[in-house]
This record gives sequence, C-alpha cells and structure tokens, in this order.
Amino acid sequence: PLRRLAANGGEKYGLAQKRGTLKKFLITGRLFFFALMLLSGSTITWAETTKLKISVSGVKGELKTNVYANLSLQQRQAGNTVLDEQTIRRLHRKAEKEIRIALQPFGYYKPTITSKLTPTKEGWLASYQIKPGPPIKLSRVEISIHGAGKNDPALKKWRDGFPLRKGDVLRQQAYEDAKSELLQLLQERGYLERKLEQHEILVDLKNYKATIALSVNTGPRYRFGEVEFQQDILKESMLRRYLPFKTDEPYDANKLLKLQRALSNSGYYQRIDIQPLLDQARDEKIPITVVLEPRKPTRYTTGLGYGTDTGPRISFGIERRYHNYLGYKISGDVKLSEIRQEATARYRIPLERPQTDFSELIAASVNEQTDTSTRRTRKIGISANHKLRYLQRTVAITYEIEDYKIADKSDYSSLLIPLISLQYIKADNRIHTRRGWHARATLKGATELLLSNTSFVQTHFGTTFIHSLGNSGRFIARGEIGVSWLAELAQLPASQRFFTGGDRSVRGYGYASLGPKDDNGKTIGGKHLLTGSVEYEFPIFKKFALAAFFDTGNSFNSFAEFELKQSAGFGLHWFLPVGTLRLDLASAFMEEDKPWRIHLSIGPDM
Repeated sequence: PLRRLAANGGEKYGLAQKRGTLKKFLITGRLFFFALMLLSGSTITWAETTKLKISVSGVKGELKTNVYANLSLQQRQAGNTVLDEQTIRRLHRKAEKEIRIALQPFGYYKPTITSKLTPTKEGWLASYQIKPGPPIKLSRVEISIHGAGKNDPALKKWRDGFPLRKGDVLRQQAYEDAKSELLQLLQERGYLERKLEQHEILVDLKNYKATIALSVNTGPRYRFGEVEFQQDILKESMLRRYLPFKTDEPYDANKLLKLQRALSNSGYYQRIDIQPLLDQARDEKIPITVVLEPRKPTRYTTGLGYGTDTGPRISFGIERRYHNYLGYKISGDVKLSEIRQEATARYRIPLERPQTDFSELIAASVNEQTDTSTRRTRKIGISANHKLRYLQRTVAITYEIEDYKIADKSDYSSLLIPLISLQYIKADNRIHTRRGWHARATLKGATELLLSNTSFVQTHFGTTFIHSLGNSGRFIARGEIGVSWLAELAQLPASQRFFTGGDRSVRGYGYASLGPKDDNGKTIGGKHLLTGSVEYEFPIFKKFALAAFFDTGNSFNSFAEFELKQSAGFGLHWFLPVGTLRLDLASAFMEEDKPWRIHLSIGPDM
C-alpha cells in the first residue's frame, strides 16, 4: 500500500492525466456517427434532457471547492453539456473515486463517502456526504542541497522556511509551491546547471504516514559577464557607476532589478530593457545587455495650489535632464504666492554613486512678506549629498545677503553659512503613509571672522511619526526643537529666526504669528523653538477621513522662561494622488476669546 506520487505534480488536485486524449476521441466519434446517420437518411432522436442538482456536504472551504472541481458531473453541467439519465448515472458511479482523488492533495486518504442519486420533480439530485477522516501526517521531511550552492545564504533561508515539517499534515500544493520557488531561486542566483536528483512524496497507506524527499544539486554558480549598454546620450563610464555589481561577481537577478530601478530613477531614460543572455553564457559567465531609450532632453512643469498660510500658489519649472554626456543637469523654477516669491537655479553634478550621491550649485532669490516681517534674500551656494546606509547627509556652504524688516526695524545682513544635515526616512508610502518615520537634524552657523556681519550657531531637529491602527485609522505625531547660540537676537536676520504658527505647526494661529513680541506687541521671532502635535485620523469613506488633533508650541528667547501656546480641533482629510488635502478647524483655546481658525493645505505625509 505504498503510493509514490508523480514527481512533476501530475496528480495535483486529482485531475485525470489523459482526459484531453479521451475528449478528442469522443468528439471524433460523435462527428462520425452524425455524418453516417445523415448519409443513410435516418432520423436522429436525442434523449430528453434532464435537470441536475449536485449537493456536497461534510467538507467546506478549499476542500469543497476542489471536490466540485473534480466531479465529472459538475464539469459536464458547467460546460452546458447535454445530460440524459444514462449519462448522469454513469458519471454518478465515478463520483466516489473522483472525490477521493480530490481530497488527497490536502492529506485526506481515508474518507467515508455516502452517495445518493434520487429523482426529483425537476430532474435528479446527486448528493455526496463526506467524512474526510483523519489527515495523513509527515513522519519525515528530508531536504538536501549540495553542489556549489550548499552554503548559499539564500538557499539556506529557503530551506529553513520550507512550509512542511515533520508532524505536519501533508499538503501537496504547499510542496509543489515550495519546489517551484526553489527552482526559481536557483535560476535567479545563477545556478543554471541545477538538477533535482530526488523529488517525491511517499505515502504509506498501511501505516498511514507520508515522507518527503527533495534533493538538489545546484551545480556551479555562474557569474556576471560583460555588460553592454546600447544608448548614445551618456558616456559609458558614467553609466557604469550605476552598476550594483562587477564583472566576475556571482550572478544575482535581484541586482539586475536594482540596476533597473536606479536607471529609472535617474530621469535620463523612459524605457529600460535589461537582458541576461543565459543562452550565450560561456565559461560560467552570463553576458548582460542593457538597451536604453532616452527621455526628451527638456522637461517643463507647472503647478497650482492653495493654502491658508500662503494663499494661492503657482509654480513654473524647467529641467535639462542631460546637459552633457556626463549626465550633468540644469534646472530652474519660479514659485509665486501671496506671501512668498522665489526663483531658484540649480546645476547638479552626479558623483561616484549617481543614484544617491550628487553635488549641486545653487543660486536663489526669495522675497517674503508676512504679518510679522518682510525680507529679500539672495544666496549662492554649493552642496554635496551622500547616502550613508540609512541616512542622507548634506554638507553645504552658502553666502546669503538679506534686507529685512521686523516690526518697525529694518536692517541688512551678509552671512557665509556652512551647514550639515542628516535625514532619515522610512515609510511604506511617502505620499500616503501608513507606517513611517521621518527625522531631520541640521547644524549651521556663521562667524564675523569670515565674510559675515554677525556670529551665531544654530541647530534644528524635526520629526514625524505615523503608525497605522489597521482599519481603525492612524496615529500621527510631529515635533520640532530649535536652539540658537548668539549674543543678541537683533543680530539675527529674519530668515534665521524662529517663528511658528500655521497649517503645519500650531494650528489655530496665523502663519509665523507666534514668538517673542516687541513693546508694541508685534512678533519679532525668537532664538529657540519648541512645537509638538498629536493627531488621530480615522476613515469614514475610502478616500476620506476625519481627524482630531492637539497642537502646542512657541518660539522664545530663553529656556528658563517660555510659554507654549496650545490649540485643538478637528478636520476632514481627502486622500488625493498628489497628497492629502487637509481642511482643519482649530481653536486657540488659551487665548481670551478662544478664536477658531480654518486651515487648508495639501501635500504628502512625508
């Protein structure tokens, strides 16, 4: 009573192996009979068709589904085949065997089946009461990997994650899926000469137990061969910087996917076709062909927006995607709103790892008019950006000239500001984040000893944390802290002072309205900053959510004496492709008249 299942999964879900051949024979026979009767002038009389109802009980879920799928009666009925009484009785006699075969992939080899075929007013009722019995369990699972890949970490991980263990119920589909996954993994890891030396399930019906034996010889692991780029806009040495592998390195298909993502994100190409030429492998090396179709060299962008902080907004941009054969880029943009007008030009130079690292020359002019200050800032600078494992590091130096007016006092500043910042972002989706954390820390300063008319050191840290609560919504927390070291606040220009209040800080207050005030009650900004916010957002429709929030914060000049303003409110959020449209209503309940303020903003979560 030992039964060796077909190694190729031929009995998977119990479908007959020769059904296709039998079907062709029956069709041919029917056509011949029909032609013969026509030639003889005979009259053909078909048996009266009857209605059939099939009932399966005692099993449910995937077992019941597979029983129905394996019943010839069900298949013929579903195919709108003519069923007379003789056919129904014949197929009913086959049903018990078909049910047994249908249960075996799930480990049930000793079912008790009660079948009945009874006439009804409408036709026939075929009923099958099934008691599946105990499932057969695995007494031994033997998996052997040998050859060059026996110590491959990816293959070890596959073996450790094999879905069937000793004592588990035998599930043939789980075995077949795991075997297919192994073959795919061997291909992706470069084991082109792999061979399954043993792959079988042995069922012992007498002792009612089963064993799995799976043995693979990986053969040698092939390596990356030469890479050929087919394109004509960039120097090949520049493109080779994108390669996440070197020639003669062990082959890994995931590195080809990584290369494709890097080239796609570069912005140079609209179509990327990477082909490992497996059939041209020689000396255990796989040549790679990369066919690239460039994007249009120039891109134009426009944008419209509105926010209660800024009023209506409009922007225009132009980018020269590949200024030369080294991949340098030139871009410029203009952003206009009621309170801020900004023009910026950038010249980007890719570095050794162009997918993450670059240097940038920048020139900008900013005019800003708020209820608390006005300024005109012109600056030039250079920065170097590098990816450090989980962090993005920016080192920059800028020279800024600023004319500003705060309250009723006007002044002028010139600053040479070195800066370093570290940024960390981990999010499942940066536009609509369910789980994520964003943090950014910046340190900058200036000295009168070097092209500056004042000296200061300033640090700023900001973070956003988002955690999904499943279908119940999500929790959002934000926080900021800023600290400045300098002799007098009056020495600091408007762009370097801390202000708070508005859509993205302390709602319930106007944009940049919070901070120390002068003798006339006008906000003049502060040396330090501290803000925090907690928000609970819960869905009401597919793309809409309600939110309740609490904000607190202020800017000030001394940690020994400061007051944090507080507000609370609720909002309606609409999830759009470009970000979340937030309509919030907040109350500054610490103020004497407890004013309410509407805030409207749009943008990504991170």
